[in-house]
Amino acid sequence: MSRIVSEMEEQGIPLLNGSDHNGTSSKTSFEAEQRGIPDTTNGGYEHATPQSISLPSQSKKTWLSSWSIDPWAVVPRYVQPGGRKKYEQRRSPTSYLDALRGYAAVFVYIYHFWDLPEPSFFHWPLIRVPWVGGAGMVAVFFVISGYVLSYRLVKLIRMQESARLLDSLASSIFRRYLRLYLSTAFATHLSAWCIYFGWLLGPFTDLRLSSLPAQLWAWFQDTIATSNPFANIEGWIHDGVFFPHYLGQMWTIPVEYRGSIIIFVFCAAACKMTTRCRMVFAWIIIALSYYWRVAYVVEFVFGTFLAELSLVLHPERHGLQNPSLAPAFASANTNATTATNDTINEKHNQRNGSGEIPPPSPRALTRVTSYLLLAIGLFLLGQPDPPALGSTGPWPWQYLYRVIPSWYGDAAYTFWPSIAACCSVLAIDLNPTLQRPFEWSFSQYIGDLSFGMYAMHVILLYSVYQQTILVWQVTYLGDSTLAFLPGALAITLLLIWVADYFARVDKIIVHFGRWLQAKSFVKWE
Repeated sequence: MSRIVSEMEEQGIPLLNGSDHNGTSSKTSFEAEQRGIPDTTNGGYEHATPQSISLPSQSKKTWLSSWSIDPWAVVPRYVQPGGRKKYEQRRSPTSYLDALRGYAAVFVYIYHFWDLPEPSFFHWPLIRVPWVGGAGMVAVFFVISGYVLSYRLVKLIRMQESARLLDSLASSIFRRYLRLYLSTAFATHLSAWCIYFGWLLGPFTDLRLSSLPAQLWAWFQDTIATSNPFANIEGWIHDGVFFPHYLGQMWTIPVEYRGSIIIFVFCAAACKMTTRCRMVFAWIIIALSYYWRVAYVVEFVFGTFLAELSLVLHPERHGLQNPSLAPAFASANTNATTATNDTINEKHNQRNGSGEIPPPSPRALTRVTSYLLLAIGLFLLGQPDPPALGSTGPWPWQYLYRVIPSWYGDAAYTFWPSIAACCSVLAIDLNPTLQRPFEWSFSQYIGDLSFGMYAMHVILLYSVYQQTILVWQVTYLGDSTLAFLPGALAITLLLIWVADYFARVDKIIVHFGRWLQAKSFVKWE
């Protein structure tokens, strides 16, 4: 029968294993090196400043609107009246990143839930990514975070808005810790209650205590210990990974926080540089980080590089109102003009029937390049699981394995996924056609739920699925492939529903951070 075999890894990391049954299995493999990272960017690109934030007069309404007594409030927001229309409104030129992050969270859920199906079709390159792409999803999330966190900062740097840049940096650094760790504390708090009442078994069984006060006190101590921003996070590569015991997948939060601070420091250090020098500086850091085997730094900084590149290629995103700033974007405008002239010349040659094949326009070359990069990225995201990493597997992984620097050791699994994530996000950013599926209203909704899906799927898999759905499935449907599908669909729909509730609480935490900033900051003259 299909079942989740719950056990702890030797180093104490929750591990959800499954076993194949007619090509279908449940897998919740919580190996520390192959987990995803949730939405930690507040879903937007604007950073509030002291003068732009004040405690609203209707603050109670603002904070509690998500928990209205309206009967529709109990259902996911997407199916509420007007819910779909809300997500159909495109918020920014880079709103596709929200959806990309959401679907990456879905892939993390799939990776933790299902083993790679037996039919050979699912083992093909690109198709295998959802079942083996855990490490790659970590990298994708970090690249997106680097992009989103630095987008507004880079835009202000290019506009030479020093005062607004300082305000934005202060706001970002002040609220970042609250944004990450309060939401994590809420998720682990829910887990603590579930453990006490016996709803979470498996690797959580040893955490259950005899009294509720003792259980909550143990949770509080674990939360304080794992909220240490100065802890050694290199453990996410080696044994002894730094993670909350009440939700092991939240090991990524300290890494995310460290990467965020690196981005803020980079923007502050490079704000006076020219665009070219800033890009060179970013690539120097990327190269050194690969040498130092800190792939997460590579991914964050590459995300910042992509934010800069997107503003170079799309100068209209600056929203310039001051003509005196035009020289700052001369190179970008020159590129745009060149592309336009090439298009005009191509049409002119076609009209005159010269018989000469016109050279491909820069836009066409960009599209071809983006498709090639996406293919490379998706292929590398399908890297086989460690420790073998395909060294004895199919072509060409036995050769790609040899390219990994010998000194990477336990971190070897991070090398190719980091390159894969950079290629994939770059490809989508360069090609509007690839962005369109991520701009659909449902895709935007999934992006809004990314943090909730990441944080809640473990609780649901160990409680509702393992103790209820799986038992019902085996009793009444058996253990065939078709018997597995109804339960998988049910737990997925439930996950979306619960993640919607989590997102509402998450927004309250975001509002709290802004309110606290407004109360703490003073406006400089």
